[in-house]
Amino acid sequence: MNSIDKNTGSNDPSRRTFLKVVGAGSAALASPAFIRSASAAAPIRVGIISPLTGAWTVYGKAHISGFQLAVDEINAGGGVLGRKMELVIADSKTEPRIVVEQANRLIRQERVDFLAGTFSSAERNAAGPVVKAADKILLYPTFYEGQEKKYAPGVCNSNIFMFGPEPTQQVWPHLEYMTKKYGKKLFMIGSDYAWPRVTNEVTKQKLKELGGEVVGEVYIPFNTPQYESVLRDIRGSGANIIFHSLTGSDTVNFRQQFAAAGMQKDFVIWTVDDEEVVTSGLGPKVSANAYVSFDYFMSIDTPNNRAFLQKFKAKFGQDALMNTVGVGMYNAAHMAALAIAKAGDVSTKSLRANLKGLTFDKAPQGTITMREQDNQAIVPSYLMKVRDNWTGVNDMFEKVQSLDRAVPLDARCDLPL
Repeated sequence: MNSIDKNTGSNDPSRRTFLKVVGAGSAALASPAFIRSASAAAPIRVGIISPLTGAWTVYGKAHISGFQLAVDEINAGGGVLGRKMELVIADSKTEPRIVVEQANRLIRQERVDFLAGTFSSAERNAAGPVVKAADKILLYPTFYEGQEKKYAPGVCNSNIFMFGPEPTQQVWPHLEYMTKKYGKKLFMIGSDYAWPRVTNEVTKQKLKELGGEVVGEVYIPFNTPQYESVLRDIRGSGANIIFHSLTGSDTVNFRQQFAAAGMQKDFVIWTVDDEEVVTSGLGPKVSANAYVSFDYFMSIDTPNNRAFLQKFKAKFGQDALMNTVGVGMYNAAHMAALAIAKAGDVSTKSLRANLKGLTFDKAPQGTITMREQDNQAIVPSYLMKVRDNWTGVNDMFEKVQSLDRAVPLDARCDLPL
């Protein structure tokens, strides 16, 4: 894989050689045969925006690794249309304002063909106006709040394709099981931004249908260190299930204090955020017996996932951890390559048209399809329970139930072609 440093120009020897050839003589430049050859050899440049530093670096390594692995596979197979894919990497620093700067730099200075990444909804919302104005595609890998018009152009944007699940895929398939088993009173605790708030609103719709109720709801500012008052509220709420959508360091702080307060025996935690990467950071005592729902887990025992993890660990090490967002990036790279190959070119118009309706049957979590009408992926959905006294990712989760095709709620907006 050829890559370009996030702060400097090209370090690819083949590009330096090309520039020397260009300077060798105007006659060579004027030759149509030379121009066709140079064009055919030029890489497809992809701008990657990852949280490499900042509050969400715990997710950043898997985030970028998924795309890197897919590009290695694509390039080893001869690239796309005879062209290699080349990554131009930018660090979001987990700050939306930095995303705006980096997206503009990648598009206007680095001249990338399309973008992939951003991590949070806030980051994606920051990139939305940039890709809309520049008419560039953004492949967004993260679980998210769904296509809600009020968050446009971060969503409901014909140039953004969603590869992660939204709440009707991540929560709705498992809500009846959880409420039947543990009770219908939920206390909701989430980070204070769009994804947790909308996830909870959508969850409430289905909970009401099932005869359940929310007995407490709180949103926590990022990097909150202490949770004594929240724990008191939970104790007095009468809740059966703590529905948890905290992210980053706040997950760790809350869960450690929740366990230290002896509350694991009194309440069930159901989180829509803490797969292998986060659960590994929590440790076996703090994470024990919590439920987690996602489209992907490393412990999924299928031929697709076994093959994927073998390649992933061969490249990044046996102890490397993958997550749903990294897999979203992996799938996005492969599906973009398939769409480009089908279209025969890398224009925004062609990429957008050929991603719609595309199916990828080699995705690690199972077959996924990019729904044609609203740029949302149809993905599997898994409900897992964290094992007591787990020792690693291989024995961390027990599968409770799964769905091969979780179909998202239709977009609550119009997406122009």
